[in-house]
Amino acid sequence: MSTKKISMRTVASYFKAQKLRIFFAILWALFVGLIITSGFEPNPHALQMLDAPEPHSYDIELVVILVVAMLFHLSFLVTIDVYMRSQWKFFTMLIITTLFLLCFGMVAMHAPPSLGFMVFGLSYLFYCFRLFAFVRLAHSFYVVYSVEPRNEDRKFHT
Repeated sequence: MSTKKISMRTVASYFKAQKLRIFFAILWALFVGLIITSGFEPNPHALQMLDAPEPHSYDIELVVILVVAMLFHLSFLVTIDVYMRSQWKFFTMLIITTLFLLCFGMVAMHAPPSLGFMVFGLSYLFYCFRLFAFVRLAHSFYVVYSVEPRNEDRKFHT
């Protein structure tokens, strides 16, 4: 591993290489912003079942835990994106997102709003990765099993 510093030029070239990365970065930032701002909303489960008093404080512990979990999720996805050059990259991202979704989705029934937004964001990313993984896999099967011969096969047919 190198210890060189990451500059803004490196980050900009990472996003310029594929425009789809910009979409996922904006989507991720939107869901992190929703998690942070939803800490101000009262917990409906605590209001109805636990008879908590009305003026709720900002749920800083839960919001920090969720933002750190989203940062870990982002670091896993960026590491996979940078170091994998395979057709199975989106499937690996799908598996990582599924693990995070299962981990945080188990408590979604009585979840505070910030956890609900995290589960919603992870499920949306899950469906996006699933769509892109199947499209990329279908495209690779189309290229491999296409009827038209490739350039190296044409010299034998002529």
